[in-house]
Amino acid sequence: MVGWGYMRDADIRGAPYDWRKAPNENTEYFEALQKLIETMYEEYRSPVVLIAHSMGNLYTLYFLNHQRQDWKDKYIHSFVALGAPWGGVAKTLRVLASGDNNRIPVISSLRIRDQQRSAVSTSWLLPYNNTWSTEKVFVTTPNANYTLKDYPNFYRDIGFKEGWIMRKETESLISSLTPPGVTVHCLYGTEVDTPDSFQYDSFPDKDPNIIYGPGDGTVNIESALQCRKWIGLQKQAVYLVELPGNEHIAMLSNVTTISYIKKVLLGV
Repeated sequence: MVGWGYMRDADIRGAPYDWRKAPNENTEYFEALQKLIETMYEEYRSPVVLIAHSMGNLYTLYFLNHQRQDWKDKYIHSFVALGAPWGGVAKTLRVLASGDNNRIPVISSLRIRDQQRSAVSTSWLLPYNNTWSTEKVFVTTPNANYTLKDYPNFYRDIGFKEGWIMRKETESLISSLTPPGVTVHCLYGTEVDTPDSFQYDSFPDKDPNIIYGPGDGTVNIESALQCRKWIGLQKQAVYLVELPGNEHIAMLSNVTTISYIKKVLLGV
């Protein structure tokens, strides 16, 4: 973007957040984000384009759902959502059960499991019934199978009952998938094997056998496509852009992604 004429910390600014927390724990962050947007609008006399990636999209949706429509009409040009897990992701169950080292061989999944469990945002990202059938089995073990309906038992059986409290306190934050009330550009990767369900021979202290489905390697396609529900539910346009073969992180440097963002920002 600098090459397009933008200046860092001027007309392009970052808004990082503590990813370990769910939005209801980050009130000060959202107050600062609102002030930042208003300040940029006043400085440049132009509505702001919001660009988010992965869970940042859920934060952005939560933020927009808590703004008045007249505020959004004035201050927000559009929302570019990259790799959004609108309905959660299946891999979260593995993270909670046995940990996930993201294929980094020198790190034990079990060693980092407690840290991953302690982040409220992990439980927040469990699959939602706004996306998947309550009959879908996400985890299979010798003694039990776990669906969306079995989360309380799942948390009990992995020895992390506190996690169920985290889930209950955060599930309603965006589960309604209320339209954001701004123009949305929803870019999502496809054709990358994505964890869909897990089979455990020894649960939960051994790595599972992973069953893969379509998506971007992290976000299941079912979750990524939930933004299409907003078409017709808000007066602002909703665009869906498929990025075939683009992995969840790699999409950030994808030529198509960058070109699309340039078109949204500059109209070229």
